[in-house]
Amino acid sequence: MLVNNLKLKKIFEEKAFLLSVFMLMSMYVFSLSNISSLSFSKPLFLVMRLLSYSLVAIKFAIDLFDREYSLKEMIYIIVIGLFMLYISFNSHTINYLVYYIYVVVGKNVKYTKIIKTAFLAIFISSFIILFCFAFGIIKDVVKIDLGKRRDRHSFGFVFASYFATYSFYAILYYIYLRNKNLKLFELLILFCVAVVVYYITDTRSAFAFSLLAIIITFLVKYVKAFNAYKSFYKYILYFCSVFFPLSIFILSIIYDNNKKLLVFINGILSGRLALTNLALKEYHITLFGQYIKFNARFDTIERYNVVDSAYMLYLLILGAVFFVLMIVLFIYMGHLISNKKDVYLFYIFIIALAHATFDPQLLQMSHSAFMYVLSYKNEIINYE
Repeated sequence: MLVNNLKLKKIFEEKAFLLSVFMLMSMYVFSLSNISSLSFSKPLFLVMRLLSYSLVAIKFAIDLFDREYSLKEMIYIIVIGLFMLYISFNSHTINYLVYYIYVVVGKNVKYTKIIKTAFLAIFISSFIILFCFAFGIIKDVVKIDLGKRRDRHSFGFVFASYFATYSFYAILYYIYLRNKNLKLFELLILFCVAVVVYYITDTRSAFAFSLLAIIITFLVKYVKAFNAYKSFYKYILYFCSVFFPLSIFILSIIYDNNKKLLVFINGILSGRLALTNLALKEYHITLFGQYIKFNARFDTIERYNVVDSAYMLYLLILGAVFFVLMIVLFIYMGHLISNKKDVYLFYIFIIALAHATFDPQLLQMSHSAFMYVLSYKNEIINYE
């Protein structure tokens, strides 16, 4: 009986949790595609969500019963959980609360396995979406940009940028999983994937950061000076954790159509500074978040109104307190990465932080599993 209980506990400690992450991330990917327009999608998504939640709840109960959480940890979990619940209520969204719960419950699951699960969820669900598109089950969304040299295709996703962003995160996951075992031909394949996706979707940010990740990986693999983790890298992590959120905040605050440099930067960022500046003036910053109905579609009578920067989006909808805590958390994550001396996660994490300056997916479980780096606190694997 004891043996059976131990086997059951082991299954729920890791395998069941990874299955729950796989189901929830896959559900999110499907919901951001035109599969969501099919009649069976809503009940399917509900079942996937409930099964995922149930597995996580069981794991949390088992961990709690086995005293996997100290009193100090439980206090932190409850206090931060109540805070997340409060700002979720204010912002009318539970997505970030759900991500928080999954990160807490996944604390004793190896980070490498979580990243592998995230990669498989994106790869398999995206393959199913492309399959449905290829056989005419779902439609392509073509965005025609006047003045552009070509149209933007979504290949079955709701927006073309979703396909590109998922490809970007999949490339980051693949690089991290393969790390030292990456071969030159694999990097060439990743480069070809990035180029093809860029040609199809015309999404510049995802392509630029994918290319950056591939180039840095090549340097780490084949240039001796970049092979080993340096002691000063932790300070780069700390700096980036603060620099990216604050830089876009300051630029958005001071943006002025009459200043050529700011207009130039705004042009590079596809108008993101101007849109964020308008949002800051219209909604203002609150301490504990607020509900804002953004509109990211051109085909409606409503004003086009978006904030693409993850940091500015969190500041506006989740509040200033969350914004500060987020930066502190990033610094702590940098500390964990430095302790493990993981050179691959070092630059991948920085790329993810930089990408979040221009796009909103960093703390969205639908795209990113990088917050699970907190499981590094209990991770044994050391790549050096």
